[in-house]
Amino acid sequence: MAEQQRTNANDTGDGGAGGGGTVSECVSMPRKLREAMDAGRLVLAPGCYDALGALLAQRHGFGAVYMSGLAVTASLLARPDLELLGMSEMVRQAELIASAVNIPVIADADTGYGGLANVERTTRAYADANVAAIHLEDQASPKRCGQMAGVRLIDEGAMKAKLQVALEARGDSGMLIIARTDAFKAVGVDEAIRRANAYAEVDPDLLFVDGVLKAADFEQVRRRVEGPLLASIVELNAPAQTTAKQLEDMGFAVAVYALSGILATAGALNRLMDGIRQRGSTDDAFEQMMTYGDLNETLGIRHFNEMWDRYATR
Repeated sequence: MAEQQRTNANDTGDGGAGGGGTVSECVSMPRKLREAMDAGRLVLAPGCYDALGALLAQRHGFGAVYMSGLAVTASLLARPDLELLGMSEMVRQAELIASAVNIPVIADADTGYGGLANVERTTRAYADANVAAIHLEDQASPKRCGQMAGVRLIDEGAMKAKLQVALEARGDSGMLIIARTDAFKAVGVDEAIRRANAYAEVDPDLLFVDGVLKAADFEQVRRRVEGPLLASIVELNAPAQTTAKQLEDMGFAVAVYALSGILATAGALNRLMDGIRQRGSTDDAFEQMMTYGDLNETLGIRHFNEMWDRYATR
């Protein structure tokens, strides 16, 4: 697919409402992401598993969003991240997210959903969905969340072949290819660093050592891995142990808050359900809610009101 891609007219990129509208301009989301990285500041991408979350991130001024496989699986299936969703389901969710905003979407492409032919198809599908970047991981299929025990790895050569196929399959879309290794939790930091450097040999756009939590481990990864790095900030049953400022000072290029959105939503819904069940009231949760009016304003109702006023009877 050509590098230029569509965005919606109502998606301002400066915090304005999006969601719907006409096509008014063409822009390359991969180029936007590359330019943000080239600016020398850490690119922050909050975890958004649906279009509304991405739109809210854009309204708060974020320059990118991240779609996590765990978050999408939890949202759509209410199941753990065990490779239960397939390529088509993940790509469709990414496409819906990308259509709601005009900031880059970084998406989880898991293992590529099979062998080399699957990786090729997966890469092209995400590029066609206007996704700015995908990461592929070196887990054996069926994979699981990188924070879980029991992760199994494919051999280094097989992973490098997947990355090479993805780099070729993206064509002129410009979509960034991120090489992720899950060796940190499965084997240890030394093997994770060795694999990251090995994957760098095929020239992916970013390297990603998953499973890291502590600042000292991020620092070691940054010091020993050659190439631009993505970091995942995760609240693993406790507040995150590393801040964006620390990662920026270390020299990381991108940081994603992979699970923050789904964890916050699940917590809020759990408290809401408890209040309704125990007290028959939503009063305790109301202060944390967006009002009906604010929600519709966020969703772009003004655009549709203006359209109806111009062209139709309501």
